[in-house]
Amino acid sequence: MLATAALRILNHLIGHTPGAAARLARHQGARARLSAGGLAVDFRIDGDGRFVAADDGTPQVILSLQADALFRQAYEAGALTRGARIEGDAALAESLGQVLKTLRWDAAEDLSRVVGDPLAERMVGTASQVAAGVRDLGGRMASALGEYAADEAGLLLRPSALSTFSDRVDTLRDDLARLEKRISRLERR
Repeated sequence: MLATAALRILNHLIGHTPGAAARLARHQGARARLSAGGLAVDFRIDGDGRFVAADDGTPQVILSLQADALFRQAYEAGALTRGARIEGDAALAESLGQVLKTLRWDAAEDLSRVVGDPLAERMVGTASQVAAGVRDLGGRMASALGEYAADEAGLLLRPSALSTFSDRVDTLRDDLARLEKRISRLERR
């Protein structure tokens, strides 16, 4: 069931990516395995350049993706293939890799079929602003937490404080070494 859903999503994205289906159609009949996390999907490429579930046969290419790659691809270009491992037929692997890198979801296009163009654009714009706001808020919170931990709570050291401390330790070590030599000379007399 998850495998079918994953292939549907990928085929949908292929349909919205210019040239992707044509590039894949050159490999009609080729078999591949796509694995992400605990999910593995065996598929073949049909004459239209789409993925069709295939339970039989040995895959010519195995693509191992990060567990959340399919979901991150919706909002982050190239997320699908970042950190991927590809094994097998080099030409097929190169075509699959290029197509998977260029897949991007056009949420406004899909929403416009349901709610119309103006509302879809507004919804996607609002969602983008909310996502940017959440990222900004997360960055500010992390910065504030770091400052609190370093300045107020004394849990962390700033790099400048660590450098100063290190310099002082070095000076103390050198002074101690000179003092030991002096004591040694005095004891010899």
